[in-house]
Amino acid sequence: MASKYLIRMNDPADWLRTYDEGTQQVNDFILPIGPYEKNEMSDTIYHKNASVDYHEHAKGFETFFIREGRVECVIRGQHFIAEKGDILHIPPYVAHGFVFLEEGTVWRELFQEINMAQGIMNKNRIKGNYDGLYDDPNFRTLYRQAHHNFTREKPVPVDVPRENVRELRAPGFSFSTYHLNGAILRLVVGRWECNGVKEVWEAEVEKGFKVHWDYPNPNDELYYVCSGRVKCNVLGEEFEAGPDCLIHIPPYTTHRFEALEDSRVYDCGCAARLLDLMEDLTSLKTYQPDKMADPAFVSEYMRQYNCWVTYCGKD
Repeated sequence: MASKYLIRMNDPADWLRTYDEGTQQVNDFILPIGPYEKNEMSDTIYHKNASVDYHEHAKGFETFFIREGRVECVIRGQHFIAEKGDILHIPPYVAHGFVFLEEGTVWRELFQEINMAQGIMNKNRIKGNYDGLYDDPNFRTLYRQAHHNFTREKPVPVDVPRENVRELRAPGFSFSTYHLNGAILRLVVGRWECNGVKEVWEAEVEKGFKVHWDYPNPNDELYYVCSGRVKCNVLGEEFEAGPDCLIHIPPYTTHRFEALEDSRVYDCGCAARLLDLMEDLTSLKTYQPDKMADPAFVSEYMRQYNCWVTYCGKD
């Protein structure tokens, strides 16, 4: 591993573990963290025509990045095709099922309050120790209920335009967009969709854009570099993160990023109330600009929103 803070998702040396499940391969990168089991992340690589039966969860939140391939989706009875670059966000009690239409579809998974890795370990333990038990329908029903997972009947789907599916976030989607000096921020998953725990933001940054966190803070942070290259400095250790890399920053760990080229980065576990902060900073800039001219005030103000950024912009 190049750095303990860097995970190269295409490099087996950086995987925690991998499972071959026949129709798919699962590569685990980060296990769930904290009381809300956030920032769990893995890739599932599907063979053509592999499927996930129509089901729903009583708890937990799933965010899927489609890195490669096309996927036939039925969500809440709505039928559509998701494509490379799309994001799907599935909260509890939203029925969903999938058919993976292309060989080698990369289904990049971000979980909260699910502990999918433990579920896979339990399933493989059952299969390894009790021949045929997992395939027994009665046992399978009990097992899924124990994991807050309920199989639904085969749906009668209705074809809908992609833009009508609220769980789908196509490239360019944003609930709110903010322009900074050298960056565009787009909110792609709202706090109201994650039990109030986090937000997911896309940052489209220009070469030379920098962001610093020079004050130790309690947040566990996870960044996904989708394209471009980012220079990282974590507690004085320098390394680069390119496409298909995760940067995992544990609590109370100061760090700095600089875009070495135009890049697209996702903040996958944003604990800061960043949407509220951006709205309120816009208000202050409009109605109380004198306060925005005071760096000490702005810094203290940002901390009230659990945002610990000490600098961002282009020199």
